Amino acid sequence: MSRSPAALLETPSAPLAAVLQAAAQPARLELLRLLLVGPRTVADLQAELNLGSTGQLYHHLKALSAAGLVEQSERATYRMPPRVVFPVLALLAASFDITAGTGS
Repeated sequence: MSRSPAALLETPSAPLAAVLQAAAQPARLELLRLLLVGPRTVADLQAELNLGSTGQLYHHLKALSAAGLVEQSERATYRMPPRVVFPVLALLAASFDITAGTGS
């Protein structure tokens, strides 16, 4: 579903902030990067992220799921819904562009 720039300006801030807040942690951004490549099992994600516990991983997955950025495609397997792939890429690209000029 494509939205016009006017719709973006008229959308209440709370839903937009919820998506940004869900993605606003390094571990969650890394989860999004991994899931952009394709679905991953919890075991794969845990091994790649090297989080302290599976509970931490599920905490991050729950936040991303609540924001609509990831979904459980089958038991213990998560993926990025196709409708959010391009918006997430745009979010990452915009963040990169902003930080590239700050020396961060």
